[in-house]
Order: sequence, then structure tokens, then C-alpha cells
Amino acid sequence: MAWHPTGRRSGHVDRLTARGSFSHETVFADLRLAAMKREREPSSKAYRQDRFENTERAAKETIEAEQRARLEKTKRLKELRLSQQQGAKDPAIK
Repeated sequence: MAWHPTGRRSGHVDRLTARGSFSHETVFADLRLAAMKREREPSSKAYRQDRFENTERAAKETIEAEQRARLEKTKRLKELRLSQQQGAKDPAIK
């Protein structure tokens, strides 16, 4: 048998084309079966509420950390500016 450009032998026919066309019911049945086998997250209201609260807490902590970092940076810049101004005013410090 000769080889087809797709890498299959030219005499090979897959099961979808062997029937002439594929059945949408078969495809959807396969998808439903895969979905049933997949492990799912619990969908209880308590679980969703807990997940929401955890997300909210993480977001709040992130915002607070960013604010602390900005304040610390501002404080360092002020201190640096003051030290440079004092150095310029008092040449004995240099």
C-alpha cells in the first residue's frame, strides 16, 4: 500500500469516514462521558462563599502591601532629599 501525505497508508480509512459521516450524537456522548469522568470542584454555597472570602482577603492584603511599599518609598525619597539639601547648605558635612 502507498503512503498518504498525512502519514497514513492510502488504504487506511478511519472509523469516522468509514461510515460516510460522523454522528453528532457520538461526539456529544464522548464529551459528556469525559465531563462525567472529570473531577469537579464542590459547588456548595458554603464553598463558593469561602472561596470568595479568600479571594477578597488576598486582594485586600495585596492592596495594603502595595500601599505600605509606596509609603516606604516616599519616606526614603524624602530622607534622601533632606540629606542632599543639608549637604548643600553645610559644606563642612562633605
